[in-house]
Amino acid sequence: MIKTILCDLGNVIVFFNEDKLIKGLAEFSNKDEKYVHRFFNRSIARSGFDKGKISAEQFFRHFKTNLNLKLNFSQFKKIWCSCFSPNKEMEELLKKLKKNYNLVLLSNTDEMHFTYIKNNYPILDIFDDLILSYKVGYKKPSPLIYLYALKKTGRFPSHILYIDDIKEYVRAAKLFGIKSIQYKNFEKLKLDLKQKNIKI
Repeated sequence: MIKTILCDLGNVIVFFNEDKLIKGLAEFSNKDEKYVHRFFNRSIARSGFDKGKISAEQFFRHFKTNLNLKLNFSQFKKIWCSCFSPNKEMEELLKKLKKNYNLVLLSNTDEMHFTYIKNNYPILDIFDDLILSYKVGYKKPSPLIYLYALKKTGRFPSHILYIDDIKEYVRAAKLFGIKSIQYKNFEKLKLDLKQKNIKI
């Protein structure tokens, strides 16, 4: 019987528009969007930021130097957090799930992104607990973050359902015996939840 639902954040609870972020940074750089996109996805500093290993200011300086950005920290922060939009259907679903299940957020995220989302998306207050990569020092799909989640929730894997949009992360959770669903769209999620006898 499922007692706890672990839920991802980006592209599940809020939509994440990577292209908007890349375009915003490129406007302040002498590099083209393709270069900025490649750097964004390959940056070691980004992984370190997601794990809380470097500060927001250090992260900004790394991007500013490597992309030759002509902006200040405040401008960078605004662009870095401009990429989110609400998933209203998911918000309503979480409110229904809260009536029968313990809700825990499990997210690869950084300090700037999460602070912005927390301040602008009140739905996050519905969660009983938060497991954030920049707080715990691990990122999905590392086994360590799933072990941390099991310890934090105090549940057997068979009592947990995990929802994430990234197939690799879903697969990693399944290795621990955690029932998992890959989020593709809202209608498909509802069908998947019904198949797993989740009360909505």
